Order: sequence, then C-alpha cells, then structure tokens
Amino acid sequence: MAAREDVAAVGAPAGGTAAARRPGRRRDESKDEVILAAARELLIERGYDGMTMDAVAERAGAGKSTVYRRWPSKVQLTVDCLLCAKQMTIDEVPDTGSIRDDLLSIFVRATRMKSDDLMTGLLTAVREEPEVRAVFHEQFVAGRVRLAREVLERARLRGETAPGVDLDMVAAVAPAMVHYRKVVAHRPMDAEFAERLIDTIILPLATGRPADAAVGEQALLADAR
Repeated sequence: MAAREDVAAVGAPAGGTAAARRPGRRRDESKDEVILAAARELLIERGYDGMTMDAVAERAGAGKSTVYRRWPSKVQLTVDCLLCAKQMTIDEVPDTGSIRDDLLSIFVRATRMKSDDLMTGLLTAVREEPEVRAVFHEQFVAGRVRLAREVLERARLRGETAPGVDLDMVAAVAPAMVHYRKVVAHRPMDAEFAERLIDTIILPLATGRPADAAVGEQALLADAR
C-alpha cells in the first residue's frame, strides 16, 4: 500500500524573508509494493514470528532504513500487508448454475491465491496483536462471510435454496469452520475437507434437504448443464 511521504522543506527564513522551499525527494511507491510482497511471502513461509524486518529488507532488496521509514514496526507492516492482500469478489466466482460448484470454486481460487497459507502464518499475531486481529477478522472472516452470502443469494435466485432459510446464518458457517480448523485445530484446509463441509453441512442447511439428497440434486444439475 503506497502512502504519501511528508514534503520536506529546505532552507530557513533569512533577513525577515521566507526562503524558497522545494519538495523533498519523491517516495518510490513501487518499492512499497516490493516490500509488501516480500513481507507476505515471509509470513506464508515462516509465520509472523519468523518474519523479521531485516528478512523483509533482504528479500525485497531494500535497505533496512527504507523499510523502517515506511513501517516503523512489524505490526504496522503486517497490517498493511493484510490490507493490500487481494480479496476474492463475487465477480471472480463463476456462476456454474450449481451452488455446490460455485462454493467449490471459491476453495480452488483461495488455494491459488494462498489466502489460507497467509492465514496460518498470522496466527501468532492474531493472538497477540489487537490491531492485526481486527484487520484479520475483516479480511479473513467478515469478508468471506459476505462472499458466501452473495453466492447463496445467487443460488436463491436460481431456486436452489429452501424457502425461508436464513442465508445470513448459513453464510457464516463455512468461514467459521475454516477459521476453527486453521486457528484452533491447526489442520490444513484441503480439498477433502472443503467437499465434506459443503456436502454434509452447507448444502443441507441451504437446501433444506438431507445431505445425500442435496448432493444428488446438485449432481443432476451438473449433468443437465
């Protein structure tokens, strides 16, 4: 995330007349992106404890003073790294005509974006740093609930959800279970878990049908496409 650098003034008043002022050297915003990318890579590879400011500077090919001028602390750097991380939107989730396939596509894209790997690397910071915890919740919990809700609404408009089902509640289930699996159980978010979560919990809740019937109906929808 690029931020503007304060303009430095050069010269001082002389003889009661204000001396000419000129702007300081412009900040190289491209360096900000390189530093943030390096921090993200290290969070994924080493976790928050292993991601040091020195390691970020080395990975980014920047001087330590360059990093510290932009981010005086590791907490601030981590927060900006989270704020700049790409978040999936409903426009990136294909409308497959099947709620099951729509939800599975979210998992596939999240895996490619390494979002869950970044989540794992932040666990220590989430426990110990309130500022990181607040941003983490917005990006990895609230943001995912909103995305799931939009996918469920799309399914409702296709007639796939049960009448009167509380889609706001259903949308919160998958992100909560993923969070529990990663943060509390310390287990990976793999394709098998994603399919079980969707087939045995989300589909029955959304469609109002037993798990086997819900999955079978989704298979019929897939065959019909």
